[in-house]
Amino acid sequence: MRRAIVVGAGVAGLVAARDLAEAGATVLVLESSDRTGGKLRSGSVAGVTVDVGAEAMLHRRPEGTALATSLGLPLVHPTGATSRVWTRGALRPLPRTLMGAPLDLGQLEASGILSPEGMVRARHQFAAHLDGEGHDESVAHLVGTRFGDEVVDRLVEPLLGGVYAGQARHISVRSAVPQLVDLIARPEFTLPPPPAGAPPVFASVDGGMWR
Repeated sequence: MRRAIVVGAGVAGLVAARDLAEAGATVLVLESSDRTGGKLRSGSVAGVTVDVGAEAMLHRRPEGTALATSLGLPLVHPTGATSRVWTRGALRPLPRTLMGAPLDLGQLEASGILSPEGMVRARHQFAAHLDGEGHDESVAHLVGTRFGDEVVDRLVEPLLGGVYAGQARHISVRSAVPQLVDLIARPEFTLPPPPAGAPPVFASVDGGMWR
């Protein structure tokens, strides 16, 4: 009988332990805290149980959704509600972006998210690119070079910070938003809109990701 030790009872550790057990090993899981789940856990806000860690996963990646399905956990998807940004004294519609980098300058201007000066800078785009294969840069540097710092502060930081719990000026563009590397160097910074009937971008577990 093979024996195995897994250090950490977060999702990665638990999946590793399950795979080892299914392969016939006797598994001991070591965890320093008083609970399993790692970053995925629940909390209570005004008497409502909510996810304290991640509240969703990328539906277009099969690993997470396949894991939930294999565990018998039903998936749910976000509603069709639109996102808005509180800025310049009002709640304003979020224009179409790639993790904060604007894909439609007309929508961006109509939203009123940027100041008039910030909008002028966004329209006067400057080429942005990485110096050589393998070179990396922060998301803020690339987007700021192309569209200006106001786009970084009012669009990129809120979106990127919410996903990666960090600051855009310290987040690798190759790791976080690799699509930007080629796209932001093009004369036209555009992507086709998602086709009608495209699968949802995000999924969650019914009742909370902590389950």
